[in-house]
Amino acid sequence: MKKILMTLAAVLCCAISVTAQEAQAERNQISNITLSNVQYAHHDEKMSAGEAIGKVLAGIATGQTSVQATEYEEDVKNAIIRGLSSAHLFRFNDGLLTSGTMQEGDLVVDAVITNIQAKSSSRTWKDKNDKTQVTTTYTGVVEAMLTMKDANTGQTIASHTFSGQGTASSSFDTSEKAIKDAIGRFAGRITSWLNQSRPLQANIIEGNSVKKDKQKEVYIDLGTREGAFTGLHMGVFIVKTVAGREAKQQIGKLRVESVQGDDISLCKVQSGGKDIKAALDAGQQLLVISTD
Repeated sequence: MKKILMTLAAVLCCAISVTAQEAQAERNQISNITLSNVQYAHHDEKMSAGEAIGKVLAGIATGQTSVQATEYEEDVKNAIIRGLSSAHLFRFNDGLLTSGTMQEGDLVVDAVITNIQAKSSSRTWKDKNDKTQVTTTYTGVVEAMLTMKDANTGQTIASHTFSGQGTASSSFDTSEKAIKDAIGRFAGRITSWLNQSRPLQANIIEGNSVKKDKQKEVYIDLGTREGAFTGLHMGVFIVKTVAGREAKQQIGKLRVESVQGDDISLCKVQSGGKDIKAALDAGQQLLVISTD
């Protein structure tokens, strides 16, 4: 009888473990995402890199100029790919999805690049030796509209316009540097958009260190399997049911200090330590959602 009970207990533990893992997988399910189509809205203004830079430099004489720097179109396309590839819960596919390879939840993105602009403005001034100096500020601007669709149905899920701006201010800097800085910022904004639409979720499973009446550290059920990493910032929420609807109230912030396994990480409490400790002491369920 004792052996039977031990066997039943082991089976039950395994079942609970599998159920918990399935719940986590569903909670942070990864979607395949593909860049389907990229268009540029200013092909009629296309010019060589030398012509674009030359036009910007020529504008120094008048103080201001701007030009569509279309030679950076491929750089912007690559930035879109970087942005899609860096999000937590999206896996970028380098290639078009076909009807035979599509899975439920797969996504495609169409992009229209509306602006890749190089601008310059100049200011003339006198230094302490009464010599005339010229300071030129170069500004790069990148804008595009992305439309996300269900790969299987073609239904539009979301559409958003992104922009990135980079500035280089010095007589030694160039418009090229400003544009490339703008392209880098542009990629980051795409990643942020995806992470905000599909954040990582976890639960606080146990408190760790406490100082007076404040929680200083906690453990969460998020680890390497679902993409946790050191430095990830997360918000802490109390979950309530109001009139049959789920309501969340943020009470604090966390930062992942160390990832300690497939489904566990140690986090430092950055704010709300008192409220988090009180909630844990009261046995309340605390939901954790990524903010990066």
